[in-house]
Amino acid sequence: MTVYTRTHGGHTMTIHAPAGERDFDPVAFAAFAASDPVLGLDVETRAIVPGGPGHFGPDAGMRLLQLGTPTTAWVLNPTIPRQRDAIEQVLRDPRRQFVTHTTYDVLAVWSAFGIALGQRVADTHLLSKLINPDERAGHGLKDLTRRYLDDGLTQAEQALHERARQLAPRGHRAGGGAMSWGWNNIPATDEAYAIYAGLDAVYARRLLPILLAKCGAFSHLVRMEHWLAAQSAGITIRGLLLDRPYTTALLAETEAEHRAADELIRARLGVSGGSPKFAYWLAEQVTGVVLPRTPTGRPQITADTLNQLAGDVEAGRAHLTPGAAELITARRAMAATSNTIANLRSFLAAADTDGRVHPSINTLRARTGRMSITAPALQTLKKHDPRLRHCFRADPGNVLVSCDFSQVEVRVAAALSRDPTLMRVIASGVDIHDATAELMYGPGYTKQQRTVSKRATFGTIYGGGARALAAQTGVPVATARGVIERWRRTYPRVISFGQDIAQAPVVITGSGRRIPADPDRPYANSNYAIQSTSRDLLVAAVYELVTRHGLHDRLWLFVHDELIVQVPAQQAESTRQLLVQAMTTAFRGVPIEADAEILGTHWGHLPEPTPSPAHESTRKAAPQ
Repeated sequence: MTVYTRTHGGHTMTIHAPAGERDFDPVAFAAFAASDPVLGLDVETRAIVPGGPGHFGPDAGMRLLQLGTPTTAWVLNPTIPRQRDAIEQVLRDPRRQFVTHTTYDVLAVWSAFGIALGQRVADTHLLSKLINPDERAGHGLKDLTRRYLDDGLTQAEQALHERARQLAPRGHRAGGGAMSWGWNNIPATDEAYAIYAGLDAVYARRLLPILLAKCGAFSHLVRMEHWLAAQSAGITIRGLLLDRPYTTALLAETEAEHRAADELIRARLGVSGGSPKFAYWLAEQVTGVVLPRTPTGRPQITADTLNQLAGDVEAGRAHLTPGAAELITARRAMAATSNTIANLRSFLAAADTDGRVHPSINTLRARTGRMSITAPALQTLKKHDPRLRHCFRADPGNVLVSCDFSQVEVRVAAALSRDPTLMRVIASGVDIHDATAELMYGPGYTKQQRTVSKRATFGTIYGGGARALAAQTGVPVATARGVIERWRRTYPRVISFGQDIAQAPVVITGSGRRIPADPDRPYANSNYAIQSTSRDLLVAAVYELVTRHGLHDRLWLFVHDELIVQVPAQQAESTRQLLVQAMTTAFRGVPIEADAEILGTHWGHLPEPTPSPAHESTRKAAPQ
């Protein structure tokens, strides 16, 4: 058996890398595995193709699996039967605990062995995010080992990259091409590959006690966040069923709409709507306002700038030359359909052979702990446009039930600030935004004034100014400034809370989460406190639903403050009531309310088509 030894920072580590069937000593491996109740776990896989099904697609494949103690690693090859049997024996033992870095290894284990590690895993990436949730702090395994241990793992990575450049054929050596080739083709017995693989497991195991010690003041969050990560991994593994016929048809329809809009512009101007020439042309057709520019000086044409321009024209602040309006409408259609097309293509590309999409859920993505969803980015799909959400459906015989907090961030703001007026409004049970509009404008407020009041509520809570409010609502900056001043007079304790917490170097939330302030954005501290608390209220509700009501295998997706579950159709109404009960609570005396609905077979509910007059006449004349 090949054995390598490396010493870094005075710490010696040994890597056992059996090359084949006869080279593997199962007795020695069993003794190693029994020597530590918690083993570092790492895997080397084939290169994952971006945008595809990832671990659940045909390109997936595990090449090596590594287990490590603080001093020793074994690098095993799952394609060799005796080594695979030894791996499975350790992984399937319910008493075994592991430490990994991110859920990548957990998902790879499921893909290769069908073994769910669940809550038997500690995650050094997750621990690092608890210690310092700033994404810029550097939470990669190499970053952490350099910071807390030594640069041995970084050196091993550099040696592997150099080895890949040596072995890669011409045409695969530029940029990251060498490693893209290397993950699939470097021999499993290569020295640089084996050392890098083994040290990954050792260093993860060495990091664990260091990171846990730094989490001492909020150790209760360690358990809860690992529990949540296990639930999220379960969602990823189960996947979401894609309505492929609907998605394919919608893609074709949207692509045709995009082409038609572009062809109209080409017919009139001789250039594509996406061409820089169109941007320069448009700038010459507008008077009254100046289009924003890119850093290179080119007029900036995005969906937002086009929508803003349309609003300016409607309000009379901007004027267009004759004929320009039609082409702007076409260009807006191109902008709107481009995002839809990109989403639909990503859904189809991410689906596995069974038509299931396995999104990646990062449970601690933002500073506040808010979750994100990627591959594909499902959290960006808006409720007000259900066409994209409709691409995903419940399994046959099941329906989706959704529950969403009602104005939770405003309620949390009231609880944290103790603003008596806002707390009184909430306690009255009236709509918060209606009440705010009435307090600011009187009982005769208009629909637009309610909208502006609503935007002012969220913007002011989070430190937004008059310019941001004007951009969101289309009102002049002077008007927006007056609205914000009126809001500040209405809820003064909310404002003083934001001013006070802006002085804090670290925001400590009610759950004990520590969020370092951003020196460049101290006003964001109130955002951190409110958003993080709202997130933790959702997690508490999910915990109750899983641990008390057994919905662990029914969790379908988390989206911001919304929880979606999948249940048999006959259980839909009882589940809806259960979700409302679990998510309706109180925080520091302020009621937290929730709204739940039965979505049906699909995530997004499409409006019923309007019947044609002929169809309507036929329907009315039909015999009863």
